[in-house]
Amino acid sequence: MHKLIIPYDKLIKMWKRSIVSAVMPVFNEEKTVKRVVEVLVGNPQVDEVVVIDDGSSDDSLAILKKFATKIKLISIKKNKGKGWAVAKGLRKASGEIILLTDADLVNFNDDYIKKLLEPMGKNGVEVVVGCLRKGKYVPAPFARLTGERVYYKKDLLPHLKEMRATRFGLEIFLNHLFKDKKIKKVSLVKLQGLYKYEKFSAKVAVKEYLNEGLEIARELAKQERLMPSDLKIIEKLKKVSKVSEWKEKAKMIKNQRVRRFLQKYVMKYLPKRMSRRYYES
Repeated sequence: MHKLIIPYDKLIKMWKRSIVSAVMPVFNEEKTVKRVVEVLVGNPQVDEVVVIDDGSSDDSLAILKKFATKIKLISIKKNKGKGWAVAKGLRKASGEIILLTDADLVNFNDDYIKKLLEPMGKNGVEVVVGCLRKGKYVPAPFARLTGERVYYKKDLLPHLKEMRATRFGLEIFLNHLFKDKKIKKVSLVKLQGLYKYEKFSAKVAVKEYLNEGLEIARELAKQERLMPSDLKIIEKLKKVSKVSEWKEKAKMIKNQRVRRFLQKYVMKYLPKRMSRRYYES
């Protein structure tokens, strides 16, 4: 691994404030990852960039290797999931403050980084969560599931083992874990990431959304302490490949919070522009 060389003027600034490490998991994001990395390594508030390639099968890893002298690159051969990748990156990060960000953002820039980092530590703020918004007063769907967040590394380290098992339920896990901390929510107006149907074929995208919804539901189930009958239904969902069957099984879940999440999440992110063969099957 290449050692990071930090310019003297940047080092002086680091002595006067907490070191910030950006930690970014990547899985098949060849369309966007280059630009996101360029923004992170060029930002004066970010002192270190840790990128974890989580078993990508596209050109993501090849793109990341071109930044080898500017980032800490971790390559995982087999896909382990977002939670595992982030936990791996946290072990390599040297900063006191951790900026988490996704790799599929199409319009990420320095302004968003400033909004995320600025409140940290002020007036006792211990966590910053970026909330996606379509407009100033219009929240995006599932805004609190955004991957753009800021934490103190010392607060995350004791929970790495649990984090590894969360896969796509990472944000649900973190929301619950830090619910009693002083959290500052900041609006990330018009920040956009690629939908799965923009990255994959319709068939693959549907499968990815269903799997993602299931993993998040599993994390919710841990928090809600579901009845055995509801847990059985959730586990059966992993064998379902048809949207129509998913909808019918989800209706049977008695826990209102989990049932509503599954119905809203999956149907919201399965746009009608997808092949109707898979959308309505």
